[in-house]
Parts: sequence; structure tokens; C-alpha cells
Amino acid sequence: MFVSDWLLGRPQVVARLVQCQACGLVYQNPRPTPIEMPAHYPPEYEPYTDIMALRQLPPLLRYALEYGLRKRVKFVTKYKPHGGCLLDIGCASGTFLNSMQAVKGWEVKGIEPNAQVADYARHKYGLDVSIGTLEEVSFPPTYFDCVTMWDVLEHIHDPLSTLLEVRRILKWDGILLVRVPNLASWDASLFRQTWAGLDAPRHLYVFTPDTLTAMLGQAGFKVIDLNCNIGGYVTFVLSLRFWMTARNVSLTLQKQITKTLYHPIARLVSAPLFWIPARLKKGPLMVAIAQKRY
Repeated sequence: MFVSDWLLGRPQVVARLVQCQACGLVYQNPRPTPIEMPAHYPPEYEPYTDIMALRQLPPLLRYALEYGLRKRVKFVTKYKPHGGCLLDIGCASGTFLNSMQAVKGWEVKGIEPNAQVADYARHKYGLDVSIGTLEEVSFPPTYFDCVTMWDVLEHIHDPLSTLLEVRRILKWDGILLVRVPNLASWDASLFRQTWAGLDAPRHLYVFTPDTLTAMLGQAGFKVIDLNCNIGGYVTFVLSLRFWMTARNVSLTLQKQITKTLYHPIARLVSAPLFWIPARLKKGPLMVAIAQKRY
């Protein structure tokens, strides 16, 4: 499968996805080198933006994004209700960490490879953010009670090595939360090359529940829960935006359609359409909660 960069509106930038015949994992081949990757993360790359500062966003879209942050916090506090030390890998502008540091009992740290974005998180929210990769920072062993990777694992050139390092720095009763796009979702089947979960050329790997569970197992983790109870509606709208961009739908019409979809009535009427795939683990995003395997 060949996929274009619809997020940044660069149809000429194309990635080739292949599937391992042995394990079923889908990945880019060939893929950009680590030296080439920064060119695909310009300042306008959406995850680098601070949603709390984007006042030009429609109020309903901003509310949806802020609601998503609250759901991330609940994922953590459900499994670690008494607090601890949390590391967010690929923390971007720090919006999730800012939400977590407001929760009593939590000390938070972040890692972000983009120096400018990391500096923003430090100055905007007063966060402890290290610049680089997890392996470069080299935390002490069994240091963290919780490690989170929100939409990060699919961007890493060697995700297995990173997961092994996470295992090293995680306490024996700690938890790892990983959110990645779900290739087994109904959205992936519907939108195909314009599905937002592919996000070429930044997503080097595309997981299913089986391939994600298998990789976590290889790294010495056991999955204690895997669900799709987050981000379904927003991801669907983003995929629809990519689909319209690929078909040269005017920006004016795209904005009108998006505004309509974020109307409370539209969300209410469509809620069952997103609740059902989430229950069946067919939603576009999946969160795996894992612990060290003894």
C-alpha cells in the first residue's frame, strides 16, 4: 500500500507499507532515516501545538480535545490511584503532563526529541522535560510508577528496544500505557489510504491488537487491558478531512462539514456508531495497559 502525507497536505510525499508474513506487523519499507525524520515534523505539525492556546479553534473542537486529555488522566488514575512518578515519552508541548501534574500525588517528567517544543513545555507549564530519546536520557532502573506513550510508539525506529528500556526504568508494580492507531479498526477499512492512523511518513509501524500485544510480550510485558474507549470521534473526523483533501474538496466546504460534525446534535446522534466499535475493539485508537511480566 502507498500512502501520502495528508496531514501536512503533501500528496507528493509517499510512503510504502508492507506486512511481515511471519508476525503480521505492518511497517514502512523503505522508511526515512532518523536524520531525515525531523523534516516531517515542522512547527505546524499538529501534535506540537498547545490545544489550550489554540483559541482560534471552534469551541466544540477545543472541548473535544480537552475532554480527551481528561480521559488520558483517568486511564492513569484508574490503575494507579495513589499517585507516584510518571514519565510521558514524546510529551510534545506538555498538555497531558500539565493535566497530570494538577492531580494530587503525582510527580511528572517528560521526554521530547524536539528541542523547541520541549522548551515551550518547560516555560509554559514549568515541566521537567528532557530533550532527546528515552535511551539517550538514561533514567535509573525501577524509577517510575507509570510510563505513558500517547501516539508515540508508531513513530519510533526501533520500538522493541524502546519498550525494553521502559521495562528497565519501570518499577515492578508499575504500569505502561501505550496508545497507537488500530489497523484492525472499522475506520481503517473504510478510509483505507486516507485513514488518519497511517499518517505517512511519520508512522513507521501500524499495529493491530495482536501485533501490539506480541511486541509488548517480546519486551517482557503482559497486557492487563486493551480497549478502544478514546479518540474515536476526533480520529474519524480527521480521517474524513484526509479523504476530502485527497479528493480536492474545497477548504471552505471542508470547514463547513467539520463544523457540522462537531455540533452537539451531530455528536449525540452519531454516538452509537462510535460506542459499538469501541466495545468490539474496532475503534481507530487503542490503549494497551501493561505490567512487567515476572
